[in-house]
Amino acid sequence: MRCFVIGDVHGSIQGLKVMLAKLALEAQDELYFIGDLVGKGEDDWSVLEEIYCLPKRQIILGNHDLFFLKTHFQAYVDGVLTERQAVLYQFLQRGSLARWHARSDTLMVHAGVFPGWSLAQTLSYAAEIEAALADESIFSDYIAKHFFGDEDQWTVNLMGWSRMRCLVNIFTRMRMIKEDGHLDFSYMGALSASENSVVRVETGDVLTPWFFCRVQWPCRRVVFGHWARLQGETGRQDCVNIDGGFVYGGSLIALECHSGECTVVTQEDIV
Repeated sequence: MRCFVIGDVHGSIQGLKVMLAKLALEAQDELYFIGDLVGKGEDDWSVLEEIYCLPKRQIILGNHDLFFLKTHFQAYVDGVLTERQAVLYQFLQRGSLARWHARSDTLMVHAGVFPGWSLAQTLSYAAEIEAALADESIFSDYIAKHFFGDEDQWTVNLMGWSRMRCLVNIFTRMRMIKEDGHLDFSYMGALSASENSVVRVETGDVLTPWFFCRVQWPCRRVVFGHWARLQGETGRQDCVNIDGGFVYGGSLIALECHSGECTVVTQEDIV
């Protein structure tokens, strides 16, 4: 039984179909999508349909997935979506913020894991957001009124919408962390292979990639997407990025959790 994690599809139905063909899935294989299933590509609804129809699949939500839910929320409420689109909307709405594959000891998130969290804490905080999104009244208020906020400092004492937005920001938007523990949402660039931090000259802030803020993570491997400019390279064996930037002309990456081997689809594979 294999377990594949697929990087940011971003609405690219052609890339997804080629990837699925390459993987040649068998009945017992498990399939996880690391987030940003939609956004920027040619056909968001077709990607959701393709994934929805797959057996043994799980989805993790990224920032673009949440924005898709917000964008189509009013149409969903007003009944303007087709019946099938409404089903796919609900499918996305009930996605996860983090998943742990016990047999391979692999933790999967879209953007990252806050440095001080244990595995149990990570899954518990993710479950808080998942429960809120599944509750129609909370989901409606969040998407319609409280969706966006740059809450950038996690403390366990955060409450209400500030807590929810901060957790969502960590799971779906985080890349860099400042020396004082605040998240930085502005840096999206590449990293030098020889450096673990970036100094932003215009502010003087020292920014460190979240995956270098901890010596040892609480599982064998953390797999994440979100950061296309990394081109799948983190410089660590225990924190693996699989956002190859396919929608920007790069590659779509699938990681097999047991072996660590990657399957890659490039633009040249699209007929």
